Amino acid sequence: MEMDGIHLMKKNNYPMISVITCTFNSEKYLKKALESIQKQTYKNIEHIINDSYSTDKTLAIIKKYIEHNKKDYRIKFIQSQPNGVANALNVATKEATGDIIHYLHSDDYYYKEESLEKAASHFTNNSSLVWLTGNFLVEIGGRIIAIPQTHLLRINPEKALSAMNIISHENTFLKREAVQLYGGFSEDKNSVVEYSLWLRLIKDYQPLIVDDEFTVFIIHKGSTSTGSVIKFSKAVQRAFKTQRKEKIFPLIGYYEDNDFYHQYKKIVEKVKEFRSLFDFENF
Repeated sequence: MEMDGIHLMKKNNYPMISVITCTFNSEKYLKKALESIQKQTYKNIEHIINDSYSTDKTLAIIKKYIEHNKKDYRIKFIQSQPNGVANALNVATKEATGDIIHYLHSDDYYYKEESLEKAASHFTNNSSLVWLTGNFLVEIGGRIIAIPQTHLLRINPEKALSAMNIISHENTFLKREAVQLYGGFSEDKNSVVEYSLWLRLIKDYQPLIVDDEFTVFIIHKGSTSTGSVIKFSKAVQRAFKTQRKEKIFPLIGYYEDNDFYHQYKKIVEKVKEFRSLFDFENF
């Protein structure tokens, strides 16, 4: 897919960034996320908050944040039914008007006050850039740990991504048109929310892979995919299902036109035929 004719929404020669945050009973970590936005040196932003009808103190925190920052940058607050993270992200994305989108979840926060400024500079210096991604930065028990998975990703982006969801969602910035053209986030509960989007995008556009960090992800018991061993194992299973859905074979890549896959299918069919010979239900 080509994305010609994209016009940057500029202020002082920098594009507008739409920061999207989805909340649902997020009072525990939300304040830290919002404070990290208001501290950003980069102000050519809009912040879209989509709440799924929280019943805790989330709405009070959001209201106070809006009142404090409404004169500094545009903030749009909406609410949608709690139909999963992917749905909330897709609904919020439709409200975005910026050229670049960054998804800052309620349990994320910007690592440095210059995080958005650094990300914007990459797009400003390369007008054809569609997406960029950095290292995975996590906070566990108050300790921040950097996981430089971009070193592995840089060797062969397509093969690395086909093997696992190696891209840090929290440290990825995308052109808004790219998210829309490539289908947004998967609302299939058996798939990883963002993995399909990465797999579709990388077919046509190489991400700019930077050895840098923009956002911190807080690992806690309530984390969607990392809150426990069980949650993590289920996330791995969903990743495998996403690969099959997108017709990806680990380390091989897209397999529909691949000789290896055709040979693999023939072997599978032969095994099925062989097993059917010993299916006693047929006697």
